[in-house]
Amino acid sequence: MAGAALITAADRHHRMKRLLRTALRSARLVVLAVVAAAPVAAPAWAGDEADRATSPVASITVEGTVLKISLTDGRVLAFRDLIGASLLVDQGDRLRRVRLDGIERDPDDKRRDVAPADVIWLHSYTIEGPDGSWGPLCDDGPDGRRQAIPVAGRFSSADGRFGAGGPGSFELACTAGAMGKCIRFGYHPWQARDLLKPVSHHDGEPVPSYLDLYNACIQMVLADYGGDGTGTTRNGMIIDLYDDRGIQVPDADHRMAFEAGWTQDGAVCVNHPRVKENISLGEIAVRWRRLAGRTGASCTEEAARSLGALLFNRSVP
Repeated sequence: MAGAALITAADRHHRMKRLLRTALRSARLVVLAVVAAAPVAAPAWAGDEADRATSPVASITVEGTVLKISLTDGRVLAFRDLIGASLLVDQGDRLRRVRLDGIERDPDDKRRDVAPADVIWLHSYTIEGPDGSWGPLCDDGPDGRRQAIPVAGRFSSADGRFGAGGPGSFELACTAGAMGKCIRFGYHPWQARDLLKPVSHHDGEPVPSYLDLYNACIQMVLADYGGDGTGTTRNGMIIDLYDDRGIQVPDADHRMAFEAGWTQDGAVCVNHPRVKENISLGEIAVRWRRLAGRTGASCTEEAARSLGALLFNRSVP
């Protein structure tokens, strides 16, 4: 697992600081069946024991952060219908059971008048080990949470980006990981492009999608300057994240200086590396040739903006 970070974050209506891990951990699951792990007082499980034992899955969808599973017997399970039940999943080399133990609305999300499809629901999952014991699916972050957020699509470790994926594909984005943190920061890949407006819009100026912003956030959290899945961060780093669209605003921590501007492809320029022990400006320019000439003092917030940066961050130099 990668490290931890103190992320200084603000959503549309609320500023907050969290100690959160920069690890990227997501569960890539192919659900084969829904299994009743214990009697559940939900209509979906009404019937005799045989009905509650195992039901093959017909289809899976994730709407916003809500997992919906259609069974071959015609039932549709969603949200609290699934609490106490297990998902029989194929991890490639073996079958495992992942149990949903609880769901809660993200208490750190202070937005008002949120559309139902955009509510952030945190899911507490446990996974069955080889010896039959159960343990948390997600590692815990310094904020104490070890929950996951279902999100439709697929993450590619080859380039560190999240995309649409195939039908029924989804990730369980752990709250301790970059994918989960960026959702909680307000960058929701499922939202429509027309909901996102730049602060200063000019005719002909392209409006980025929420997916673009989400991927830029993932690259930023991991300090993946080249946008190729190579993170360079570590535990305990202080990061101030902000953008030009009012989703996040900069903090007033004078210890920090501008680090980089970001798109879904990684950094557009780098003023200083977040962790000098992990990589230097010279190494950044050599490893990622597109950043040659775009490192050091010439990389300012204004320069990054002119290069198309969607997100910006500051860190302690």
